[in-house]
Amino acid sequence: MNQNKKGVVLFVTLMMIMLLLAVVSIFLNKTKETKDNVTYENALIQTNLIMQDLLLYLKKIKFDEDMIYYAAKAPFPLGFEDSSVIIKIDSAQKYIDINTLITSSVTNNITADKFVSLLYKYNISQPELFLNILQDTIDTDIEEKNSGLQSEIILTVPTFRNGKIYSKIHLNSIIDYYFDKTGDKAIYEFPFDDVFGFSSSSIDMNFVSMDVMNILFDDANSYILEIIAKHAKVYDTIGDLPFDEYYTNKINQGVLGHSISTNTTLLKVKMDLIYKTQFKSSISFDYNIDSKGISNYTIVNIELVE
Repeated sequence: MNQNKKGVVLFVTLMMIMLLLAVVSIFLNKTKETKDNVTYENALIQTNLIMQDLLLYLKKIKFDEDMIYYAAKAPFPLGFEDSSVIIKIDSAQKYIDINTLITSSVTNNITADKFVSLLYKYNISQPELFLNILQDTIDTDIEEKNSGLQSEIILTVPTFRNGKIYSKIHLNSIIDYYFDKTGDKAIYEFPFDDVFGFSSSSIDMNFVSMDVMNILFDDANSYILEIIAKHAKVYDTIGDLPFDEYYTNKINQGVLGHSISTNTTLLKVKMDLIYKTQFKSSISFDYNIDSKGISNYTIVNIELVE
């Protein structure tokens, strides 16, 4: 009998210990979660504060085409208290503005055909549908004007924003919608980040890539495009580009709704920050050289250092 009582007492004691350990474990997990949340909020605040310092730094710089050209060659470090900052500056006018292109495609069959041909090049199975989805996105109605099968996203996703493609995140939601309708995985292989932007309908030829030029100037001499794409020097004017007079006059009139220049007024700035041994963060934004203002400010990532 005594042994049975001892056994019961031991069993109850073990159960109490296990229960206590479970409670302690939950408490420790909650404490760590709270600590991590505070650390993340601190990382967010510190990132924004350093961003303000960076903006003050940028405002003191007198940017010209040569400076942007050489700064774009490689990232450079900046010294901030208790932190390591690496800055990458590039032209934000090296991309085709997707809103300008899609707007042009609505009324210009040449633009539409060029875009569809580009999608076919990357094995997109239903490029006309994808174009229709984009066209229905840049208008502000809730009607499928462009005859694509279920091309108006807002009919099935009422919270979707029409009128413009605002950002990479917005474009990604359109890409996902197309994939849901078609199952076409090839859409995720298209180099959207390398070709399209959302900020400027002016393209600076000193920075533009071969992929972009192949779309803009598909009827131009490929050897000339390769010379320009090497970016061996800064071109001061459109007339300095190695095009003949006929083609120079042609691009002076604009291409696919875009103006072509050799001057950047909008920068793409990326900052990678390591703060003490606490966290790493990355931000990106557009910086207007003339107004000294920023747009499209995005905290790309915050990673806590354990």
